[in-house]
Amino acid sequence: MNINPIQMLKNMANPQQFMQSMMSNNQIMSNPMAKNALDMAQKGNMQGIEQMARNICKERGLNPDDVMSQIKNQFHL
Repeated sequence: MNINPIQMLKNMANPQQFMQSMMSNNQIMSNPMAKNALDMAQKGNMQGIEQMARNICKERGLNPDDVMSQIKNQFHL
């Protein structure tokens, strides 16, 4: 199963449907980091997800706050 980015964005409007589609995707569920992020989201651990995202940004030499601003701008948030 391939990930369709357009469908993923549409599903984000419905968080429950988004979670179900991610959990049924074998490619995502075989990735330990993605599985951990989904587990944290299911448990409502948004602080853990944010920390994971910040760590990934730092590992890649990116400023986490700049990345968040770019994402918010893309989604007009």
